[in-house]
Amino acid sequence: MKIAIIGKGNMGSGLAKLASQAGHTVLIGSRDPAQPPLAAIQEAELVILAMPYAAALALAEDAATRQALAGKTVIDITNPLAADYMSLTIGHSTSAGEEIAKRLLGAKVVKAFNTLFADVVSLRAAGAKVTATVLVAGDDEDAKRTAIELASSFGFESIDAGALSNARYLEPITEQLIHLAYVKGMGTKIGFALVRIT
Repeated sequence: MKIAIIGKGNMGSGLAKLASQAGHTVLIGSRDPAQPPLAAIQEAELVILAMPYAAALALAEDAATRQALAGKTVIDITNPLAADYMSLTIGHSTSAGEEIAKRLLGAKVVKAFNTLFADVVSLRAAGAKVTATVLVAGDDEDAKRTAIELASSFGFESIDAGALSNARYLEPITEQLIHLAYVKGMGTKIGFALVRIT
């Protein structure tokens, strides 16, 4: 599958490596003029928005981008973090995933990977066994299934977390992780995993 990853930060780079290791063709889009997002989006079958929420929202408001994304699966990994990372800028009645989907009406938006730290993704890309669970929320069942299969191909347990509106619950999970990592001093090599009791 041709996957466009929009963003060259720690998360984007880690996901790009995992996608390549899983046998996918990876296209990178960024603010670098040599790697324009639109060119990568037009060529891709699936697009991962691996950028800050504000940047993803701005991209989703671009008319050419909306047209290029029509009919495609878009995985939103963003979290609407405040400038100090200690709170969310939106929540309860909406989410970053839903706000992006409102602007990309022709696309199939799925929320996934937002509850992982970049260090955890990098460790997985380096071959470490990682037990963190990827929770996937979306309204299009086929798109959600594609995202679940993608996360599984990366070596993560991946679980259907319901409708896209459940991103309202998934995004605060990351905020809790941030507090554990930075306020409680646990560091960023942590994550949440679903435990089944039998």
